[in-house]
Amino acid sequence: MTESYQFNQFYDSLKEASDHVLAVVSKQINVNTFCVASNDRTTSLIFSAFHRNEHLFDPNTQLNFLDAY
Repeated sequence: MTESYQFNQFYDSLKEASDHVLAVVSKQINVNTFCVASNDRTTSLIFSAFHRNEHLFDPNTQLNFLDAY
């Protein structure tokens, strides 16, 4: 299946946008895990996650800020 992307495409949610970002990035960079998260310098809230091999955490997981890096 071939995916096409529109330059001016808008998303209904941050989750939808972050899923798209991870789908694109995962095709370009060969690492195990990418995630899109927000943090308050104490905790990181994972919006979306991509795991190539080893599954580390799920979306909506909260991690200690320093453990998220």
